[in-house]
Amino acid sequence: MNVLVIGDEHTYGYGLPGGKLNYIGHFIRQISRAGQTVSVEAYAHLTIPQMVATLSQLPLSRYDLIIVQLDTSLLQSSDKQLDCTAPLALPMLPYSSVRFRQTKGSTLGTRLAAIRDVALSFVRPNSSFVFSSLLKKLKPHRHNVLLLTPFPHLNRVDQWLQQRSRTLVLDEADEQLFSVFDTDSVIRPKEEYFLNGDDDHLNAISHEILGRSLFDFYLSAPTIVTVQTIKREE
Repeated sequence: MNVLVIGDEHTYGYGLPGGKLNYIGHFIRQISRAGQTVSVEAYAHLTIPQMVATLSQLPLSRYDLIIVQLDTSLLQSSDKQLDCTAPLALPMLPYSSVRFRQTKGSTLGTRLAAIRDVALSFVRPNSSFVFSSLLKKLKPHRHNVLLLTPFPHLNRVDQWLQQRSRTLVLDEADEQLFSVFDTDSVIRPKEEYFLNGDDDHLNAISHEILGRSLFDFYLSAPTIVTVQTIKREE
């Protein structure tokens, strides 16, 4: 079984202690325990435009399952240009605990830009252009695709953006018949779900809950039609 994973730094367990699995690791472990051999190719720390660029350069038909973890960059407005000729992102192993650093300035700039685009969405149509482009790229393979709604945050501004993004994902994916795992169903914006002193990144317990819940959802995903040999453990 060939699995493609695309997402942010949670894909390989940002900030987790050594030896702790990220949510993808727990998901794959459940598949392996059910007797399925799995090969994973993961691309991490990507925004939605970067996801579209990467997907444009991958042979998507060779994957039995495509997992896409979304973030609030899908709120970018239609005046943002997608560059699908950008260099292909480097694949990362999903079990590593590599850390990426981002300056406070760039984080603040991203948040302010997202807030601006959300505000404009109330008076301007087609604000989901970037997300629509992603779904268009995935649509020929949607019966092998699992979308994850953006993860919750502790920061109130990020949480507000996350909720706007979540609504957009659920509405558009339902209309286009994609299977969506709603991360809000298992992870809440409470301190016990996050790394100490970090409002944005999930702790080891949350990763385990998320991975196991994603596996359960995969077994019963409404639009996944790939022939599966996986059965629930007795």
